[in-house]
Order: sequence, then C-alpha cells, then structure tokens
Amino acid sequence: MRAKPYIVAATCVLVLGACTSGSTSDRTPPAQVAAGSSPAADVLLLDTDAGPVAVSPSTGSILSGEDGAVAGTDGTRLYTTTADGDHTVLAVRDAATDDEISTTTLPGDLAVRVASDSGNAVALMAPLPDGVDPWTPVPRARTTIVVADPSGARPARAYHLRGNYEPEAFSVEDSRLFLIQYLPAEAPAVYRVTTLDLADGDVYEVHGRFKTPPERMPGIRLRQVFDRTTSQLYTLYTTESRDGTQDYGSWSYGGREETFVHVLNLKRGWAYCAGLPRRFWGEPAAAQAIAPSPDGSELYIVDSMRGVVAVMNTQTLQIERMEKVGVESLGGVRTSAQVSADGRTLFVGSAVDGAAVFAIDTSTLEVSDRWPMTGDVSGLGLSVDGLRLYVALDDGVAILNSSTGQELTAVPFPGVESILHVGTLTT
Repeated sequence: MRAKPYIVAATCVLVLGACTSGSTSDRTPPAQVAAGSSPAADVLLLDTDAGPVAVSPSTGSILSGEDGAVAGTDGTRLYTTTADGDHTVLAVRDAATDDEISTTTLPGDLAVRVASDSGNAVALMAPLPDGVDPWTPVPRARTTIVVADPSGARPARAYHLRGNYEPEAFSVEDSRLFLIQYLPAEAPAVYRVTTLDLADGDVYEVHGRFKTPPERMPGIRLRQVFDRTTSQLYTLYTTESRDGTQDYGSWSYGGREETFVHVLNLKRGWAYCAGLPRRFWGEPAAAQAIAPSPDGSELYIVDSMRGVVAVMNTQTLQIERMEKVGVESLGGVRTSAQVSADGRTLFVGSAVDGAAVFAIDTSTLEVSDRWPMTGDVSGLGLSVDGLRLYVALDDGVAILNSSTGQELTAVPFPGVESILHVGTLTT
C-alpha cells in the first residue's frame, strides 16, 4: 500500500514552470531518424515528479504538461484541478495538442483521483497530504467522493460513505466506481475491493471470478496495468506482515511476503487474486513488472532479481509457463516490461546496473538479444505501429528499431523516470 500507479503516477526532477508548447530553446534536437521509421506522428507521455508531460519525439518539444496533472488511462487526456475560492475548476486538456477539451466548476477543495476510460466521468476527493500518494492508505472513518462529468453536461454528485475508501477505477460503462476499502478504517491493515453504484449511492461487495466470496487481504500495490482488450485492470501486489492481519492466516507463509496479481474486470465486475509461484515471493517491489500481450490472452510477470518470467492465461487466471531467464544482471531496481506488437518478443529493462534492454522470445522464454544502452533503463514504451521501442534513460529517451535494437534517434530530456504512454497525433 505504499507504491504508486504507473498509469497515472509521476516521479522525476523536472520543473514545468517554464514549459510551453513547442518550446525547444534548451533542448538538443534529436539525431536524424532512419528512413521509414520516423516517430514524427508519435506522442510520448513521460512520467515526472510534477505530473505527466507529453513530448514530441521528433522535435523534443513539450506538447503539454501542467503541475499536478493526472493522465487518463489511454494517455490522450490530462486532468487538472485549480482552486477558485471555495470551488474547484476541473479542466481536461488534449495531451497531444494542449487544447482545452472541457472545464467545469465544482464546490469544495478537490483533486482528481481517477478518470474513466471513456473520459466522461472523474472521481475526486480532498487533496492528499504532502508526500502521500493514493496508494498509501490514510486513516479515516468516513470518505467523501465526488463524481463529475468533466463536460459539465451532468451535475456532479457527492457520495458520503461510512468507512475508508479510495477510488480504483470506473466500470466500462461508467455506471459503477470500483473502490479499495481499507480495514480497519482508522488503522488500515488489510483491503478488499468494493463497488459504488453511482445511481443508488450504495457500496456493494465485489465477488470473485468464479463466484467466490470477496476476500480481505493484506497487501502493498506495486504495479498497475489496464488492458483495454480484455477490460481488465492488473495490479501486482505483495503481502506484508502488519498488525491486525493475524486473522488472515491463509495469506501468511512463515512471515515471507507473497506476491500475487489482483485482476479486476471492469466490464463484468468481478475481482480475483491470482497467486504467483513462490519464486516470485520476497523480492524487492521494484524487481518485478507486468505486461499484457497485444491480444490480451496472456500476462507476463517478470522478476529481474531472480531472472524469472511467468506467463498467466488471462482467461483461466492460471500460470501456464515459467522459466529461468538470464536477465539477473539488470539488478532488480525499477524493472519495466513491454510486449512487441506481434506478441513474439518481451522487452525487459531495469534501472541501476541495468544499462541494457533484453529481448525475450515469448514462445521459448529465452533471451534472443541484448541491446546495450548508454544508461540505466527506467521505462519502456512501444509506438502504436509497433516499429519503435522507446527506452527511458537517465538523460532522455532512446528510440530503437523494435526488431533490431538499432538506435534510430534520441530525445534529450534529463530526469525522465518512466514512460506512461505512447500515442499518435491522430488518436
């Protein structure tokens, strides 16, 4: 419950105060790009400590970005809130153009927690204390959540709930808001998934994939990925011994932390905890990463500390394959993973002693290539057409041919922590 969501989180040392759309005054122009592999139409959404920043890989210019912004799940919209007396102005901007899509004014002091995939609903709460992220439970006996239509076409509604809740995600049709409920409310030790019916305002239990009753679990969220193909939200968790968890002995294995994937289906409304093999347990949080296949049929789980890759069938939610892979040299710090557009290659990188990208054959789970990099790898992203692999480094982003590993160009951008999304100007 201490990590942060990679689909909306931000962590880097970049001041956005002087950032303006199209500004390139303090950036070196990228090198010439190989013919036929131009990233000219790409939009790169980077992770920074001030908020997500959209960058043009072809020019290095900042397209959009504002302090405290939250990115939508598809990376095309940025959501911001601004205090205006005793009201809050919620604004939505196009990440690629910085054009304002909509604004609406809401009563109270609010901050965006999550936005729906459609962009038609946003959940807001009171701002968190400084230094606290949404994945760190804050003790509270009651929770107020405001759900608003960013366009202002429908009136916002405040939901006053008894208990300690944090918004997780909207359902596909925007009729429900899935919540993480922390228990006990004023001394959080375990969590469970619930759902808020936006029509009647009541909170309901979320049952398991196979109609099993809901569970209460201790856990720290590590990574989160939304797969639009299956409408499933995958969250990598690890358990941790805490006061108050002794009643849940099935989740304790001799004091050793267990790692599992929490699967939440945003269309059908079920949740399931898929346990991982013991070889994934007890490793540092940053050593592991998850990545879905392009067709949504498989989820790859990588542990760069132990050099293990497991493949989960997203229908049966069972681990079908697991192999030892020679990627231990990555060091296991801030591991990242990305699957190629054709599903044949799993790319893996890691920061600290991880100055390389490993290409793993998904059919054999063997390393097929190792591409040395000029610095530690802190994030990976793939262009929409699948031709370019974006690699976040200490001092910028390298753009590789995803088939050969040849560096096509580089975008200087000091302090990049991760890559949230790669889109196009036409999406």
